[in-house]
Amino acid sequence: MPTEVFSRLTPVKQQHIIEAIKEEITRAPFEEFSIYNVVRSCGISRGSFYQYFANKEDIMIYLLSAYNRSVLERFMQSLKEHNGDLFTGLEDGYRFVVRMLCYKESKAYRQHLFCNADFYEKLWRDHDFSVEKYPALLEALELINIQNLRVDDREELKTLIEICMASVTRECITLLMTNCTEQMACESFMEKLNLLRKAYQK
Repeated sequence: MPTEVFSRLTPVKQQHIIEAIKEEITRAPFEEFSIYNVVRSCGISRGSFYQYFANKEDIMIYLLSAYNRSVLERFMQSLKEHNGDLFTGLEDGYRFVVRMLCYKESKAYRQHLFCNADFYEKLWRDHDFSVEKYPALLEALELINIQNLRVDDREELKTLIEICMASVTRECITLLMTNCTEQMACESFMEKLNLLRKAYQK
């Protein structure tokens, strides 16, 4: 994640650096990502850049976190609006994800950010992604109305969420790596979500 030094830059300077980073991600996958190209595009020294980010993994995590925050906020908003209905929240959240993946950035950028096995292997090896490490996700889980679900406790709810997220991840990768349209992606996910709904919703 960015350092405190980066957070003290003006919004214009921050955006200038982020845009240069996005250009480099669009150009090349993770293993070919060049910080030299970024600093040359920004007109700053390599030393200055390392005052903002520790390494290229740090950059990727920062950009992915921005997506994750947006999706989690939409998921929580839906839970609040629909009395904690998990499956409505997942449907709303997935449709929000699909719109971002289809339209927010170029296809090359999205593929290089989200579909890089080398980066994700390192990410999962070096970081703890348990639910307990993410207070915002724990807050979202508390909004789910467990009385409407065929689960015995919050631990089983966490397992159900993991199953749902695995399906979301697979569908998103399919969307990014194929010519799948927004409509096709949503229909495919809804087939799976409806099966889970039949199994787990009272």
